[in-house]
Amino acid sequence: MKKSVWVLILTFFIMFSPFAEDVFQINYQAGEKYKITEISDFRKRKNGKYIGFISRQVRGIMDVLPGKKGGFSVNGNFYVFEETTRDSRLIANQIDKVIPTHFTITPEGTYIMEKDSYYPMTRNFPVFPDKKLKPGDSWRAYGTRYVEPFNDGVYTRINFYCEYVYEGEKKYEGGHYQLITAQYALRYKEGDDPKGDPRLKAIKNAGHKVSIKFDSENSKIVSMQDQIIENLGGEVYEFSDGTTVTIKGSTITLFNMIEKMNKEEIVENIEEKLKKDDLEDVDVTETEQGVKLTLNNILFVANQAIILPEEKTRLDGLTESLKKIENRTFLVVGHTAKSGTEREQYELSVKRAKAIVDYFVSKGIDAKRFLYEGRGAAEPVAPNDTEENMRKNRRVEIYILED
Repeated sequence: MKKSVWVLILTFFIMFSPFAEDVFQINYQAGEKYKITEISDFRKRKNGKYIGFISRQVRGIMDVLPGKKGGFSVNGNFYVFEETTRDSRLIANQIDKVIPTHFTITPEGTYIMEKDSYYPMTRNFPVFPDKKLKPGDSWRAYGTRYVEPFNDGVYTRINFYCEYVYEGEKKYEGGHYQLITAQYALRYKEGDDPKGDPRLKAIKNAGHKVSIKFDSENSKIVSMQDQIIENLGGEVYEFSDGTTVTIKGSTITLFNMIEKMNKEEIVENIEEKLKKDDLEDVDVTETEQGVKLTLNNILFVANQAIILPEEKTRLDGLTESLKKIENRTFLVVGHTAKSGTEREQYELSVKRAKAIVDYFVSKGIDAKRFLYEGRGAAEPVAPNDTEENMRKNRRVEIYILED
């Protein structure tokens, strides 16, 4: 057989062989929007004593901007929720903090931080090699993880070395994905991060196994399941006061594209409903996060989170509007006037936001669709110098999130 014929046969085999794969690259387009949901479920021990089964959740809502440096630029917010027990899953989630973030991701998966806000807490993971892969191929790369042991805004940076293996194409839910497994150890000793939490002395025995699902057709990560390897003793944190905390469990991270919201239509529909029902003191505006409803002069029992009966008509009208909105999350934010201590203002604003959520839930809206937080008197809309201005600052905002 002629040499040219052999070349054609060999080329055909390489191009269409089931063992040949494309180079893995992450790709988002400017104008797209996506959500990252990270859910951690852990069994926790302190000084050897079992504390309980703890859940923690982080959600990031990201806007994709025109790319920089060969990647795509991302701008958004991470919503960090308070730790809860297993039985708290079916109630509305209280937000512990909101973290703005802006960074660039290269197609291979490395991060370029514009200004480090510590979120996302795992960076440069997964990282893909700039070569074609076939099942069984492996590669190694460094990643970075930030930890915040006391949930008090003090972070420690930990670098880890990860080994990846491409397992091949798998089927799921009528589709298919590329499966990559990864393994790394999260270890730390005092001083590794000079800017880290001085209370953290060491992290030991923290072996991790990760299953990564990658949609090669759309060039996007679908999910990652990170399991702490239990036969190594779990993830052990040692602190300078002699305390040890051990956690065992897993973290699943989901990546979902977000359907664009027709904000203008939502605003028009709600304003029409407000006018029809003659409901006053509700401002409806478009924001970067979605659509915001501001309930001005909302009536509670003084210094309490008990909604006065006079508010029933206004809240019932808003309930009808919210029920017509599908597949969106509602964020309820409480604000107070500057009266009492900052701690008292914050706690009252949280309780009042929760009271509004509870009212909507009692009228038939699923509790899992709600997030809530309090901001105390930190964001006044008027000076706190007169009773009238203080009434303006006592308000509740409801965001229909584009999530």
